[in-house]
Amino acid sequence: MEETVEILVSDSSLRHMGSQFGHVAVDIDGTVYGRAVRAWDVDHKVNYVLRQQSRMHRDTWGYTLAVTKEEKNAILREIQKQRKDNKPYNLINNSCSSAMANVFGVTDILIVDPRWSLGGMLSPSDIMDGLNKSPRVIKRRIYPKK
Repeated sequence: MEETVEILVSDSSLRHMGSQFGHVAVDIDGTVYGRAVRAWDVDHKVNYVLRQQSRMHRDTWGYTLAVTKEEKNAILREIQKQRKDNKPYNLINNSCSSAMANVFGVTDILIVDPRWSLGGMLSPSDIMDGLNKSPRVIKRRIYPKK
């Protein structure tokens, strides 16, 4: 049976601090993990999507990626490591986007175009651009704001 994870990319929101550039998180088996300003946000997928749609008032695009069981486990281990370390949030190298790129970096799954991400700040739109070119994406879905 094929394993999957879903990367969730939400658009920007001027209503909430820290949301001006959008947000990136990953759904693994119904639990969504995303780097927030204070710490990692962990929530059930239904709650997370509803929060993005209703409270944050933003659209979210889901990209389902085919992964192996080993890749999924490696991604989850890296998330747990980063959650434990809880290094300070930083727009340059520890934002939701860069944290997600680092999480997937423990596998050979590219979620950003490495030509444009060398040493620079990553944004949710960079992740979205990379995913739109990824052969790993097997399904796309939109969760519209309410």
